[in-house]
Amino acid sequence: MLKIINKILSLHLKPLFYAMSFCTTLGVTITTVIAAENDTPKITYTLFNETKWIELPGSRAVANVKDDFTKGVHLKLLKLSPGNKTVVHTHSHSYTVMVIKGFARHYEPNKPETQVILPAGSTWFIPANVPHVSECLAESVCIFSTQSDGAFDFKLIN
Repeated sequence: MLKIINKILSLHLKPLFYAMSFCTTLGVTITTVIAAENDTPKITYTLFNETKWIELPGSRAVANVKDDFTKGVHLKLLKLSPGNKTVVHTHSHSYTVMVIKGFARHYEPNKPETQVILPAGSTWFIPANVPHVSECLAESVCIFSTQSDGAFDFKLIN
């Protein structure tokens, strides 16, 4: 049945990119992706030692992983030096973070219950416009992988 569906789609739906999901009678979802011949997505790799870091003020650096962090939805790496602690700030978009290296503390000011030490492998999510502080503890450099719902910004809170 899947071969028939793929044949029909390949004959009638040749535009750039379509993702179609079909449920079989067994309740299994099968996803078929069709791309124009010259528009096939490619697997890409970047070795960590080849990461192109962009230095930011305050002993921080960022690196694009997928898509441009200045323009919209993206995945990036963020590096903080040991002992680096941001001022209270917000972001316009929600984001999810995974600690790749180091020990972090991420919390909301005046809410001591939110002060949790996060070792490598830990994650956190923060909704848009929630004031918070991010900190890299003094033991080592911190590397975070961050996925955001929109362009990266940093708004100081007085």
